[in-house]
Amino acid sequence: MAPAPEDHRTSDPATARAEASGLFAAAARNELAGTATQLHCLAAASALRVPSGPVPAIADVRDPDQLITQALRTLGELEPEDFAHPDVLAAARHGRRALREPR
Repeated sequence: MAPAPEDHRTSDPATARAEASGLFAAAARNELAGTATQLHCLAAASALRVPSGPVPAIADVRDPDQLITQALRTLGELEPEDFAHPDVLAAARHGRRALREPR
């Protein structure tokens, strides 16, 4: 019998929201991101309704698409009922739109 696959779901939605919001905010201030991408990232961070604070410095990531992708992965690891929250869905939509924007 094969072992059960690991479940990478995030059990704490507040932590996932805060992490994703910080990643979206970091992508929004990235100088390589285009204006439309920055606006979508700001909208995504805002949609998550996390208290604002300093944007984390992410020195090892230069590509805003990597930050956005990581934020979307973080949200994707939420339990289905937490992901289905309107705020999270709105943030995910803005994140996906940000990835589609040209630089």
